Amino acid sequence: MSGAGSRWSRAPPCRSVAGPAPGYLRTWWTGRTGDHVHHVLRYRVRRSDGRRYGRAVVDIEQINPRNLAALRAWWEVGQAATAYRPGTPWPAWETSRVALPADNPERGVTLIGAIDGREMVGAAILIRPLEENLHTATAIVYVRPDRTREGIGRRLAEELEVVAAGDGRTTLQSEAYLPPDGSGGASEAFASAMSYAVASRESIKELALEDYATRRPDLDVPVPEGYRVVTFDTVCPEEHLESYGRLLGMLLSEVPLGDLDLEDSAWTPERVRAAESRLTGIGRHMHTALAIAPDGSVAGVSDVRIDESDPVHGQVGITIVDPAHRGRRLGLVLKLATHDLAVATYPSLVSVDTSNAEVNTWMNAVNEALGYRTIETLLELQKRL
Repeated sequence: MSGAGSRWSRAPPCRSVAGPAPGYLRTWWTGRTGDHVHHVLRYRVRRSDGRRYGRAVVDIEQINPRNLAALRAWWEVGQAATAYRPGTPWPAWETSRVALPADNPERGVTLIGAIDGREMVGAAILIRPLEENLHTATAIVYVRPDRTREGIGRRLAEELEVVAAGDGRTTLQSEAYLPPDGSGGASEAFASAMSYAVASRESIKELALEDYATRRPDLDVPVPEGYRVVTFDTVCPEEHLESYGRLLGMLLSEVPLGDLDLEDSAWTPERVRAAESRLTGIGRHMHTALAIAPDGSVAGVSDVRIDESDPVHGQVGITIVDPAHRGRRLGLVLKLATHDLAVATYPSLVSVDTSNAEVNTWMNAVNEALGYRTIETLLELQKRL
Protein backbone atom coordinates (compact mmCIF):
# COMPACT_ATOMS: atom_id res chain seq x y z
CA MET A 1 0.00 0.00 0.00
CA SER A 2 1.41 3.34 -0.92
CA GLY A 3 0.28 6.89 -0.31
CA ALA A 4 2.71 7.78 -3.08
CA GLY A 5 1.32 5.19 -5.47
CA SER A 6 1.70 1.60 -6.61
CA ARG A 7 0.84 -0.05 -9.88
CA TRP A 8 -2.73 -1.38 -10.13
CA SER A 9 -1.74 -3.39 -13.20
CA ARG A 10 0.60 -5.50 -11.12
CA ALA A 11 -1.94 -6.79 -8.74
CA PRO A 12 -2.93 -9.44 -7.96
CA PRO A 13 0.27 -11.21 -8.95
CA CYS A 14 0.98 -14.04 -11.32
CA ARG A 15 3.71 -16.23 -9.91
CA SER A 16 6.53 -17.78 -11.86
CA VAL A 17 8.95 -20.61 -11.38
CA ALA A 18 11.78 -21.85 -13.55
CA GLY A 19 14.74 -23.53 -11.92
CA PRO A 20 16.25 -24.82 -8.68
CA ALA A 21 15.11 -21.69 -6.80
CA PRO A 22 11.55 -20.83 -7.87
CA GLY A 23 10.94 -17.50 -9.56
CA TYR A 24 8.18 -15.00 -8.91
CA LEU A 25 6.78 -12.65 -11.53
CA ARG A 26 3.77 -10.43 -11.95
CA THR A 27 1.34 -9.57 -14.70
CA TRP A 28 -1.24 -7.15 -15.98
CA TRP A 29 -4.88 -8.02 -15.33
CA THR A 30 -8.43 -7.06 -16.09
CA GLY A 31 -11.28 -7.08 -13.62
CA ARG A 32 -15.05 -7.03 -13.11
CA THR A 33 -16.53 -4.09 -11.31
CA GLY A 34 -18.38 -4.93 -8.10
CA ASP A 35 -22.09 -4.30 -7.75
CA HIS A 36 -21.76 -2.00 -4.74
CA VAL A 37 -24.22 0.69 -3.75
CA HIS A 38 -22.84 4.12 -4.62
CA HIS A 39 -22.24 6.22 -1.54
CA VAL A 40 -20.36 9.30 -0.42
CA LEU A 41 -18.34 9.62 2.79
CA ARG A 42 -17.20 13.05 3.91
CA TYR A 43 -13.97 13.55 5.84
CA ARG A 44 -12.25 16.60 7.24
CA VAL A 45 -8.58 16.83 6.26
CA ARG A 46 -5.76 19.19 7.16
CA ARG A 47 -2.82 20.61 5.27
CA SER A 48 0.63 19.29 6.07
CA ASP A 49 1.28 22.52 8.02
CA GLY A 50 -1.72 21.78 10.26
CA ARG A 51 -4.06 24.43 8.83
CA ARG A 52 -7.41 23.43 7.36
CA TYR A 53 -8.24 23.91 3.72
CA GLY A 54 -11.08 26.25 2.91
CA ARG A 55 -13.51 23.39 2.15
CA ALA A 56 -12.07 21.23 4.92
CA VAL A 57 -13.99 18.28 3.41
CA VAL A 58 -12.95 15.49 1.07
CA ASP A 59 -15.63 13.23 -0.37
CA ILE A 60 -14.82 9.50 -0.66
CA GLU A 61 -16.82 8.05 -3.56
CA GLN A 62 -16.94 4.81 -5.50
CA ILE A 63 -16.11 5.39 -9.17
CA ASN A 64 -17.91 3.80 -12.10
CA PRO A 65 -15.14 2.70 -14.52
CA ARG A 66 -17.59 2.94 -17.41
CA ASN A 67 -17.85 6.69 -16.79
CA LEU A 68 -14.79 7.67 -18.84
CA ALA A 69 -14.55 11.19 -17.41
CA ALA A 70 -14.46 9.85 -13.85
CA LEU A 71 -12.14 7.02 -14.83
CA ARG A 72 -9.78 9.48 -16.52
CA ALA A 73 -9.64 11.61 -13.35
CA TRP A 74 -8.95 8.47 -11.28
CA TRP A 75 -6.24 7.40 -13.74
CA GLU A 76 -4.58 10.84 -13.68
CA VAL A 77 -4.21 10.68 -9.90
CA GLY A 78 -2.41 7.36 -10.19
CA GLN A 79 -0.24 8.64 -13.00
CA ALA A 80 0.81 11.67 -10.95
CA ALA A 81 1.37 9.57 -7.82
CA THR A 82 3.70 7.12 -9.61
CA ALA A 83 5.54 9.64 -11.80
CA TYR A 84 8.59 9.65 -9.51
CA ARG A 85 9.20 5.93 -10.00
CA PRO A 86 11.60 4.54 -12.63
CA GLY A 87 10.54 2.39 -15.56
CA THR A 88 6.89 2.16 -16.58
CA PRO A 89 5.02 2.02 -13.26
CA TRP A 90 1.62 3.16 -14.57
CA PRO A 91 -0.29 1.78 -17.57
CA ALA A 92 -1.13 4.01 -20.52
CA TRP A 93 -4.55 5.64 -20.59
CA GLU A 94 -5.56 3.77 -23.72
CA THR A 95 -4.76 0.51 -21.93
CA SER A 96 -6.56 1.47 -18.72
CA ARG A 97 -9.76 2.73 -20.34
CA VAL A 98 -10.21 -0.68 -21.97
CA ALA A 99 -8.92 -2.98 -19.22
CA LEU A 100 -10.56 -1.46 -16.15
CA PRO A 101 -14.20 -1.55 -17.35
CA ALA A 102 -13.78 -4.99 -18.97
CA ASP A 103 -15.89 -7.77 -17.47
CA ASN A 104 -13.96 -10.60 -15.81
CA PRO A 105 -15.67 -13.24 -13.69
CA GLU A 106 -12.36 -13.99 -11.96
CA ARG A 107 -11.81 -10.53 -10.48
CA GLY A 108 -14.11 -8.19 -8.58
CA VAL A 109 -12.87 -4.61 -8.83
CA THR A 110 -13.87 -1.51 -6.85
CA LEU A 111 -12.45 1.93 -7.70
CA ILE A 112 -12.63 4.71 -5.14
CA GLY A 113 -11.82 8.41 -5.46
CA ALA A 114 -11.14 11.18 -2.95
CA ILE A 115 -12.77 14.35 -4.29
CA ASP A 116 -12.16 17.91 -3.10
CA GLY A 117 -14.66 20.20 -4.75
CA ARG A 118 -14.46 19.30 -8.44
CA GLU A 119 -10.98 17.76 -8.27
CA MET A 120 -10.00 14.16 -7.62
CA VAL A 121 -7.04 14.24 -5.24
CA GLY A 122 -6.80 10.58 -4.26
CA ALA A 123 -7.58 7.21 -5.83
CA ALA A 124 -7.75 3.63 -4.64
CA ILE A 125 -8.51 0.18 -5.98
CA LEU A 126 -9.68 -3.06 -4.35
CA ILE A 127 -9.26 -6.31 -6.28
CA ARG A 128 -11.07 -9.44 -5.07
CA PRO A 129 -10.34 -12.91 -6.51
CA LEU A 130 -13.57 -14.72 -7.35
CA GLU A 131 -12.31 -18.24 -8.13
CA GLU A 132 -9.82 -19.04 -5.34
CA ASN A 133 -8.26 -17.23 -2.37
CA LEU A 134 -11.70 -15.89 -1.54
CA HIS A 135 -10.45 -14.75 1.85
CA THR A 136 -8.08 -12.21 0.27
CA ALA A 137 -8.23 -8.88 -1.51
CA THR A 138 -5.58 -6.53 -2.88
CA ALA A 139 -5.82 -2.90 -1.73
CA ILE A 140 -3.78 -0.08 -3.27
CA VAL A 141 -3.97 3.66 -2.58
CA TYR A 142 -2.70 6.68 -4.57
CA VAL A 143 -2.61 10.32 -3.49
CA ARG A 144 -1.82 13.25 -5.74
CA PRO A 145 1.70 14.49 -4.85
CA ASP A 146 0.53 17.99 -3.89
CA ARG A 147 -2.05 16.57 -1.45
CA THR A 148 -0.02 14.07 0.56
CA ARG A 149 0.24 14.13 4.37
CA GLU A 150 -3.35 15.35 4.80
CA GLY A 151 -4.90 12.02 5.82
CA ILE A 152 -6.40 11.36 2.37
CA GLY A 153 -4.49 8.11 1.91
CA ARG A 154 -5.62 6.85 5.29
CA ARG A 155 -9.28 7.65 4.53
CA LEU A 156 -9.07 5.78 1.25
CA ALA A 157 -7.35 2.81 2.88
CA GLU A 158 -10.00 2.66 5.58
CA GLU A 159 -12.76 2.68 2.97
CA LEU A 160 -11.08 -0.21 1.13
CA GLU A 161 -11.05 -2.17 4.37
CA VAL A 162 -14.78 -1.55 4.85
CA VAL A 163 -15.58 -2.79 1.34
CA ALA A 164 -13.31 -5.83 1.71
CA ALA A 165 -14.78 -6.80 5.07
CA GLY A 166 -18.30 -6.38 3.69
CA ASP A 167 -17.39 -8.92 1.01
CA GLY A 168 -16.15 -11.40 3.63
CA ARG A 169 -12.43 -10.84 3.00
CA THR A 170 -10.20 -11.37 6.02
CA THR A 171 -6.74 -10.79 4.54
CA LEU A 172 -5.63 -7.69 2.64
CA GLN A 173 -2.50 -7.63 0.49
CA SER A 174 -0.74 -4.64 -1.00
CA GLU A 175 2.60 -3.29 -2.25
CA ALA A 176 5.25 -0.69 -1.43
CA TYR A 177 8.03 0.34 -3.79
CA LEU A 178 11.49 1.41 -2.64
CA PRO A 179 14.79 2.33 -4.32
CA PRO A 180 16.93 -0.65 -5.44
CA ASP A 181 18.86 -0.65 -2.17
CA GLY A 182 15.58 -1.22 -0.33
CA SER A 183 15.98 1.73 2.00
CA GLY A 184 12.99 3.53 3.54
CA GLY A 185 10.40 5.60 1.76
CA ALA A 186 7.00 7.22 2.23
CA SER A 187 5.13 4.18 0.91
CA GLU A 188 6.71 1.83 3.46
CA ALA A 189 6.02 4.28 6.30
CA PHE A 190 2.40 4.61 5.18
CA ALA A 191 1.99 0.84 5.05
CA SER A 192 3.41 0.47 8.54
CA ALA A 193 1.07 3.17 9.85
CA MET A 194 -1.84 1.19 8.39
CA SER A 195 -0.63 -1.98 10.20
CA TYR A 196 0.58 -3.82 7.09
CA ALA A 197 3.49 -6.23 7.58
CA VAL A 198 6.11 -7.16 4.97
CA ALA A 199 5.34 -10.69 3.77
CA SER A 200 7.84 -10.97 0.90
CA ARG A 201 10.50 -8.94 -0.96
CA GLU A 202 11.11 -8.76 -4.70
CA SER A 203 13.31 -6.95 -7.18
CA ILE A 204 11.65 -5.06 -10.04
CA LYS A 205 13.81 -5.33 -13.15
CA GLU A 206 13.78 -3.65 -16.56
CA LEU A 207 15.32 -4.80 -19.82
CA ALA A 208 16.25 -2.26 -22.48
CA LEU A 209 15.85 -3.99 -25.84
CA GLU A 210 19.04 -2.32 -27.08
CA ASP A 211 20.94 -4.19 -24.36
CA TYR A 212 19.15 -7.41 -25.23
CA ALA A 213 20.11 -7.08 -28.90
CA THR A 214 23.75 -6.66 -27.89
CA ARG A 215 23.77 -9.67 -25.61
CA ARG A 216 21.61 -11.99 -27.73
CA PRO A 217 24.38 -13.42 -29.98
CA ASP A 218 26.21 -14.73 -26.92
CA LEU A 219 23.10 -16.44 -25.53
CA ASP A 220 22.74 -19.23 -28.08
CA VAL A 221 21.43 -21.90 -25.72
CA PRO A 222 20.36 -25.14 -27.45
CA VAL A 223 17.03 -26.80 -26.75
CA PRO A 224 17.74 -29.96 -24.69
CA GLU A 225 17.75 -33.22 -26.62
CA GLY A 226 14.28 -34.73 -26.91
CA TYR A 227 12.51 -31.45 -26.11
CA ARG A 228 11.03 -28.91 -28.48
CA VAL A 229 9.71 -25.36 -28.15
CA VAL A 230 6.26 -24.28 -29.36
CA THR A 231 5.37 -20.58 -29.51
CA PHE A 232 1.99 -18.88 -29.89
CA ASP A 233 0.21 -15.55 -29.45
CA THR A 234 -2.26 -15.79 -26.53
CA VAL A 235 -4.24 -18.85 -27.69
CA CYS A 236 -2.68 -22.18 -26.71
CA PRO A 237 -2.76 -24.95 -29.35
CA GLU A 238 -5.53 -27.42 -28.54
CA GLU A 239 -3.18 -30.42 -28.28
CA HIS A 240 -1.29 -28.79 -25.39
CA LEU A 241 -4.19 -27.09 -23.61
CA GLU A 242 -4.82 -29.56 -20.78
CA SER A 243 -1.13 -29.99 -19.95
CA TYR A 244 -0.63 -26.22 -20.12
CA GLY A 245 -3.42 -25.71 -17.59
CA ARG A 246 -1.88 -28.32 -15.28
CA LEU A 247 1.36 -26.32 -15.22
CA LEU A 248 -0.44 -23.04 -14.57
CA GLY A 249 -2.11 -24.65 -11.57
CA MET A 250 1.31 -25.41 -10.06
CA LEU A 251 2.34 -21.74 -9.77
CA LEU A 252 1.36 -20.93 -6.20
CA SER A 253 2.59 -24.25 -4.83
CA GLU A 254 6.01 -23.79 -6.43
CA VAL A 255 6.91 -20.19 -5.67
CA PRO A 256 8.52 -18.62 -2.59
CA LEU A 257 5.47 -16.85 -1.17
CA GLY A 258 7.12 -15.83 2.07
CA ASP A 259 4.28 -15.15 4.50
CA LEU A 260 1.68 -14.37 1.83
CA ASP A 261 -1.57 -16.23 2.58
CA LEU A 262 -2.37 -17.67 -0.85
CA GLU A 263 -3.69 -21.04 -2.00
CA ASP A 264 -3.32 -23.12 -5.17
CA SER A 265 -5.51 -22.59 -8.22
CA ALA A 266 -6.94 -24.97 -10.80
CA TRP A 267 -6.85 -24.13 -14.52
CA THR A 268 -9.23 -26.26 -16.53
CA PRO A 269 -9.22 -26.04 -20.34
CA GLU A 270 -12.45 -24.03 -20.13
CA ARG A 271 -10.92 -21.54 -17.72
CA VAL A 272 -7.82 -21.11 -19.87
CA ARG A 273 -9.92 -20.50 -22.99
CA ALA A 274 -12.06 -17.94 -21.16
CA ALA A 275 -8.95 -16.07 -20.00
CA GLU A 276 -7.53 -16.09 -23.53
CA SER A 277 -10.77 -14.70 -24.89
CA ARG A 278 -10.72 -11.83 -22.37
CA LEU A 279 -7.13 -10.94 -23.26
CA THR A 280 -7.93 -10.97 -26.97
CA GLY A 281 -10.99 -8.80 -26.34
CA ILE A 282 -8.96 -6.00 -24.71
CA GLY A 283 -6.07 -6.14 -27.18
CA ARG A 284 -3.52 -7.76 -24.88
CA HIS A 285 -1.10 -10.18 -26.52
CA MET A 286 0.54 -12.94 -24.50
CA HIS A 287 3.54 -14.10 -26.52
CA THR A 288 4.12 -17.56 -25.09
CA ALA A 289 6.68 -20.34 -25.40
CA LEU A 290 6.05 -23.91 -24.25
CA ALA A 291 8.74 -26.53 -23.66
CA ILE A 292 7.34 -29.86 -24.85
CA ALA A 293 8.88 -32.92 -23.16
CA PRO A 294 9.71 -36.16 -25.00
CA ASP A 295 6.42 -37.67 -23.76
CA GLY A 296 4.43 -34.75 -25.25
CA SER A 297 3.59 -33.03 -21.93
CA VAL A 298 4.22 -29.35 -21.27
CA ALA A 299 7.42 -29.16 -19.23
CA GLY A 300 7.69 -25.39 -19.00
CA VAL A 301 6.12 -22.11 -20.05
CA SER A 302 7.10 -18.44 -20.23
CA ASP A 303 5.42 -15.39 -21.75
CA VAL A 304 5.84 -11.69 -22.51
CA ARG A 305 2.67 -9.57 -22.53
CA ILE A 306 2.17 -6.50 -24.69
CA ASP A 307 -0.86 -4.27 -25.19
CA GLU A 308 -1.84 -3.10 -28.66
CA SER A 309 -2.34 0.37 -27.13
CA ASP A 310 1.24 0.45 -25.77
CA PRO A 311 3.51 -1.51 -28.13
CA VAL A 312 6.73 0.00 -26.78
CA HIS A 313 6.52 -1.63 -23.33
CA GLY A 314 6.14 -5.28 -22.36
CA GLN A 315 5.99 -7.32 -19.19
CA VAL A 316 6.94 -10.87 -18.34
CA GLY A 317 3.87 -12.70 -17.13
CA ILE A 318 4.93 -16.15 -15.93
CA THR A 319 7.92 -18.44 -16.19
CA ILE A 320 7.61 -21.92 -14.75
CA VAL A 321 9.37 -25.23 -15.33
CA ASP A 322 7.95 -28.47 -13.98
CA PRO A 323 10.23 -29.70 -11.15
CA ALA A 324 10.62 -33.02 -12.97
CA HIS A 325 12.26 -31.24 -15.92
CA ARG A 326 14.54 -28.74 -14.21
CA GLY A 327 18.32 -28.65 -14.54
CA ARG A 328 18.24 -28.46 -18.36
CA ARG A 329 18.25 -24.65 -18.75
CA LEU A 330 14.68 -24.75 -20.04
CA GLY A 331 13.87 -21.53 -18.24
CA LEU A 332 16.52 -19.62 -20.18
CA VAL A 333 15.52 -21.34 -23.44
CA LEU A 334 11.90 -20.30 -22.96
CA LYS A 335 12.69 -16.70 -21.98
CA LEU A 336 14.90 -16.30 -25.04
CA ALA A 337 12.10 -17.68 -27.23
CA THR A 338 9.47 -15.28 -25.82
CA HIS A 339 11.73 -12.24 -25.99
CA ASP A 340 12.75 -13.06 -29.57
CA LEU A 341 9.07 -13.46 -30.50
CA ALA A 342 8.13 -10.15 -28.88
CA VAL A 343 10.95 -8.28 -30.62
CA ALA A 344 10.06 -9.79 -33.99
CA THR A 345 6.36 -8.97 -33.54
CA TYR A 346 6.85 -5.44 -32.19
CA PRO A 347 9.87 -3.71 -33.79
CA SER A 348 9.04 -0.58 -31.76
CA LEU A 349 9.38 -2.43 -28.44
CA VAL A 350 11.69 -0.45 -26.15
CA SER A 351 11.62 -2.25 -22.80
CA VAL A 352 10.28 -5.24 -20.87
CA ASP A 353 9.92 -5.44 -17.10
CA THR A 354 9.70 -8.30 -14.66
CA SER A 355 10.12 -9.07 -10.96
CA ASN A 356 11.62 -11.87 -8.91
CA ALA A 357 11.91 -12.79 -5.27
CA GLU A 358 15.22 -11.58 -3.91
CA VAL A 359 15.97 -15.11 -2.68
CA ASN A 360 15.62 -16.54 -6.18
CA THR A 361 19.26 -16.38 -7.16
CA TRP A 362 18.80 -18.74 -10.13
CA MET A 363 16.11 -16.71 -11.88
CA ASN A 364 17.86 -13.46 -11.03
CA ALA A 365 20.98 -14.80 -12.75
CA VAL A 366 18.95 -15.71 -15.85
CA ASN A 367 17.47 -12.23 -16.05
CA GLU A 368 20.85 -10.59 -15.57
CA ALA A 369 22.23 -12.70 -18.43
CA LEU A 370 19.46 -11.32 -20.67
CA GLY A 371 20.38 -7.77 -19.62
CA TYR A 372 17.75 -6.97 -16.98
CA ARG A 373 18.78 -4.45 -14.31
CA THR A 374 17.15 -3.84 -10.94
CA ILE A 375 15.29 -0.52 -10.78
CA GLU A 376 13.18 -0.93 -7.61
CA THR A 377 12.59 -3.07 -4.55
CA LEU A 378 9.03 -4.32 -4.09
CA LEU A 379 7.65 -5.10 -0.65
CA GLU A 380 4.70 -7.50 -0.68
CA LEU A 381 2.48 -6.42 2.23
CA GLN A 382 -0.23 -8.18 4.19
CA LYS A 383 -2.78 -7.33 6.89
CA ARG A 384 -5.36 -9.40 8.75
CA LEU A 385 -8.70 -7.67 9.19
